[in-house]
Amino acid sequence: MKFRYLYFLIFLLGFDCFNGQKYDSLDVKAAEKYLISNPEKAYDLSIKIYNSNDLDEKFKVRLLFSLLNVSNQTQKFSEAIRYGTEGLELAEKSDNTVAQIKFLGVLGNIYQSLQVNDKAKFYLNKAEDILKKTKLPSSEKHIRGNILYLKGMNYAYTLDCDMALGYFDQAITSYQAAKDPLSQINVKLAYLNKAHCLIEMNNLKGAEKYLNLSKVNDAEISSSPGVPKVYLDILNRSVDLGFAKIFALKNDVNRSNEILLSILNVQNKKDISDTDTDVYLQLSKNFLSLKNMDKSKAYENLYQQKLAEKNKIQIEILNNLLLQDQKNADQKIDQYNSKIVKWSIVSVVFFGALILVFSLIFLKIKKKNKYFQKDLYNTDN
Repeated sequence: MKFRYLYFLIFLLGFDCFNGQKYDSLDVKAAEKYLISNPEKAYDLSIKIYNSNDLDEKFKVRLLFSLLNVSNQTQKFSEAIRYGTEGLELAEKSDNTVAQIKFLGVLGNIYQSLQVNDKAKFYLNKAEDILKKTKLPSSEKHIRGNILYLKGMNYAYTLDCDMALGYFDQAITSYQAAKDPLSQINVKLAYLNKAHCLIEMNNLKGAEKYLNLSKVNDAEISSSPGVPKVYLDILNRSVDLGFAKIFALKNDVNRSNEILLSILNVQNKKDISDTDTDVYLQLSKNFLSLKNMDKSKAYENLYQQKLAEKNKIQIEILNNLLLQDQKNADQKIDQYNSKIVKWSIVSVVFFGALILVFSLIFLKIKKKNKYFQKDLYNTDN
């Protein structure tokens, strides 16, 4: 079961750091404005601010969160983790618990999408622990839904759908209570992935119910708050994929194939999801059940090709992260050694000066003693 194709979408819609806030920095506001509509422009603006401006702590946290989000969205994962780690440290230093939860959630999501499950669990569990102790302001209620959704995705990704369903239900409740337009889009993601879990558990009736709830209609697309249509199209294609799986399980393979082929025929779509990979796999299974070995093998080959491409990219990303970790570790060691050398020199100079002072004092005392001895001798004579 593949859940990767909708992982990052929740961040673009839910971890917004600009919704409902007042701004004191026009530069940071400008970068935040383009996070969804023009990620590359948001990235360029954020980098310019990061490199040239001396922002106070509050705005630097916001800027680093923007850089984390947009780097994640544009698949600059090494940079995303670097900015996220820096932002998390700054948020912890300033005791900004809301920002901590946001940074932890995005970092957990990145590692999950890279299939580094141990780190994903670490960050998401830490976010959930802080969330339990934090009373969120009304404007940030959606954050609870985001973390619970991601926890559900974490379990779904490892095929523990029983645990995933509980988190999806909690996320749905949180989004429904939040009421804001972005949460009303995010709740559809929770419906969708709950449906895919139910398909995995062969609860087809329940899956159909939640797939229908997750569909985005034309009115919702036109009224969506600044969300590019391409993301909503991805969501709807994923809904269609769910129905195709259900038809296949009901042995209506021809209807399933019809839906799957219509997904592949969508024009002008951007390749920002894994939907095609899942479609190829399901088509291969469907044609195998129809005893059409040639088409089954053809789609199996396309599936393996797509999978190999994605695995290659993932391996490159993970290798880059390992190299960056090693570089950071080497820098810390160099900094530590540099500090030791620096303090050693300071210590030598300090103690050298101290010895010199004591030596001068000792010589002065010795000189005075000789003078007193000489004076005493002359007096006795």
